[in-house]
Amino acid sequence: MSERLVIAGGGTGGHLYPGIAVADYVKQFGVETYFIVSKRGLERKVLEPLGYPFYEQSETPLNGVNVFRKVKSMFLLMKEIAKVYTRIKKGDKLLLTGGFVSAAAALVGSMKGVEMYLHEQNSVMGLTNRKFAGGCEKVFLSFPDTKMVAGKTMVTGNPVRAEFQGIEPKETMEKNVLILGGSQGSRFVNNQVAEAAQSMIDAGFTIRHQTGGKLLDETLDKYKELDVELSDKLTVSGYIDDVAENLKWADIVIARSGSGTVFEVTNSKRLALYIPFAQAADDHQLYNAKFAEDKGVAKVLEEKDVKPESLIGMVKSFSLNYEVYKSSLEKVEIYDSVKLIAGGMNIG
Repeated sequence: MSERLVIAGGGTGGHLYPGIAVADYVKQFGVETYFIVSKRGLERKVLEPLGYPFYEQSETPLNGVNVFRKVKSMFLLMKEIAKVYTRIKKGDKLLLTGGFVSAAAALVGSMKGVEMYLHEQNSVMGLTNRKFAGGCEKVFLSFPDTKMVAGKTMVTGNPVRAEFQGIEPKETMEKNVLILGGSQGSRFVNNQVAEAAQSMIDAGFTIRHQTGGKLLDETLDKYKELDVELSDKLTVSGYIDDVAENLKWADIVIARSGSGTVFEVTNSKRLALYIPFAQAADDHQLYNAKFAEDKGVAKVLEEKDVKPESLIGMVKSFSLNYEVYKSSLEKVEIYDSVKLIAGGMNIG
């Protein structure tokens, strides 16, 4: 009978993609992987083409803002525990990747006495992970200086898929700028980039702007309002199907600083200008970004300091000083995260 790994987490791609990277890696050892994920829609779209079996859980956030929502959350959680109970079997290994989806799986895992592990993507441990870390065999950390940590920890980095590995820094600066909005996008970043775009183009840069699907039309309207024309120097899209290929094209990335983005860009040996989301829980995006900045491969621009002029200035600085930054890119430590996590779970 083959070994089975259950990966529970979701709500965002940041919780899902590290689990997929681990699942892809452990296949070679004959391990079957089953996912417990969110019903939000991203998970089904991503997992179905990959052929992984999964169960979609209803939303049961644990941090309701009032008594009614907390009671409702607990009621939904009880319902999900009953459903998840039949999907986790004795002898399974359970990897929690955070988000509200982890809660029911963690409670069932505790009841059934399965081996539980946890991966924290961000530089500040999330609420759900803090609740369950103490009951895990190991807690895998993306960042060495993760705050609010509980449990027996091991630093592994954040797993990225194989296509983001083995990429080398570019020999010369080609002045290609990639704006990564992710699935949701950021209206703030989109508008600031639109205002800076013409000056970047005039300075010889080529821009690929991925806005997030729901924000595509309004971003195109913004460019039109600013009289900035789309051309071979400026392309705008809602989604990018192959992020890794676009990172290979890019010299400089402008993005929010979710952990997945930081590790994908760093693994791809590309420079980044991070604009942390100011309302992120416990300011974790700021700490994520500073991790890369401290390695000399990124700059951090807080929302309060963002102006078109500051974006242009930093992009030009990357270009002018590329030889210095290239040296840092060549030296940056890349974790073999999937191997470390698999080993930490005694797989392989």
